[in-house]
Amino acid sequence: MKVLFVVWEVDPFFKLGGLGDIARSLPGALINSGVDIRVITPYYKVEKMGRNKKQKIATFSFLYARRKQKVEIWETLHPFTKVPCYFLKNKKYLDKATLTETWGFFDKAVIEILKRNLLNWEPEILHLNDRHCGLIPLLVKAEKLPVKTMMTIHNLAYQGKSPISILTDMGIDHSIVKITKWEIKSHQVNFLMEGIIHSDIVTVVSPTYSKEILTEEFGQGLNEILVGMEGRIFGILNGIDIDWRYNKLDHSVKFPYNLSEKIVDGRKYLNWKDGKKLNKHFLQKKLGLKIDENIPVLCFIGRFDARQKGLDIMHTMLRRNADNMKYQIVILGSGDKDWEERYMWFSTFYPKYISCNLKFDESLAHQIYAGSDFILVPSLYEPCGLIQMIAMLFGTVPIAHDTGGLSDSIKDNFNGFLFEKYSSEALEKTVNKALDLWRNDKERFNKIVENALISDFTWNKSAKEYISLYEKLLS
Repeated sequence: MKVLFVVWEVDPFFKLGGLGDIARSLPGALINSGVDIRVITPYYKVEKMGRNKKQKIATFSFLYARRKQKVEIWETLHPFTKVPCYFLKNKKYLDKATLTETWGFFDKAVIEILKRNLLNWEPEILHLNDRHCGLIPLLVKAEKLPVKTMMTIHNLAYQGKSPISILTDMGIDHSIVKITKWEIKSHQVNFLMEGIIHSDIVTVVSPTYSKEILTEEFGQGLNEILVGMEGRIFGILNGIDIDWRYNKLDHSVKFPYNLSEKIVDGRKYLNWKDGKKLNKHFLQKKLGLKIDENIPVLCFIGRFDARQKGLDIMHTMLRRNADNMKYQIVILGSGDKDWEERYMWFSTFYPKYISCNLKFDESLAHQIYAGSDFILVPSLYEPCGLIQMIAMLFGTVPIAHDTGGLSDSIKDNFNGFLFEKYSSEALEKTVNKALDLWRNDKERFNKIVENALISDFTWNKSAKEYISLYEKLLS
């Protein structure tokens, strides 16, 4: 089974979001399961090759925007998973990522490589990821290439609408593109919509989200198209790399701990109760919070996305409680400037109880996971979410909105807490319920922590489900 995994970011070479993590770990799980999988991605100017040995395996040219463009293909092995990775280099279009100029060119380049068999290896399946690969299925059909296509949608909200002139640049006949009436008026082509329509199979990153996107509420304007594809849409929950980053090699955590005290590769791990206590003290001191082991610490780690991440209801809850805080909260993230300013106000006026850190800092994130008792994930919608999985690996109990992948990974009152209605009142009620348990029923709370610690979010199960879909495609 030969699979080419097409994606715009791959950790640790280049990463802006969770897709980079998935592009590292899912192919790694699949290759361990016997799939002949390889990754192809742009070779950006900022690509971090490190000490990886790389070699140029081909150079070719094709017509784009009425001019011949030269592309180099470089190959290397992924440093952690040993999956073969191909990087496409072109100074004009692939040095940096811009929607219109990068993705149209990248999609066309991938098709040219397949037509000419420049990899000396012919995939049976193209596993495409998000809008960046959206025009590849259409081109596969137009060129009648003998390859199946699977499109994985990581977030339906990001669709990649671009000027229709990109079709001319790519040499695509406008008549074969399913442009809807409102897009003709605005002269746009929707990359993700084209990918959905022309792919053989569409997957999303959790079973619940696969049902939610068929509704008007969560369908992002594409629900009618998706409803027409029922039977070809599948939901597979994402996983996380336990061994690679969050356990043996994670030296960000001051006092490493596990379910019980043990020694792993010569490194001592405390039991989780002692580890949490010491890491909480370290975190409180580091961030200037009041040092007190008897006060619960909540955290929020994520993008400041006003349309998705629940910043509004969390802010309203904190505003109601700010003058009589019965817990501390640590916030880490950046994004929407208006919301950054609103949250920084809390940190300024209540520094002993609220710490707001407006940046991306993976080392600090792990210290926050280790030192917190709870993590808030109040997202309006969440296709999958990795934050709650990582938190549970640290025994940090999630309090989350009952939606998407949060519903699929958190069992209410077992390894976390869920609230149904998207409102600050529902969030606060669930927070108070969790805090009451933390204060007054340690035995039951400790059981929830231990259930979280042993929850299995490795890629093994998900990889088997992808393999099953690959087999379905080839049959």
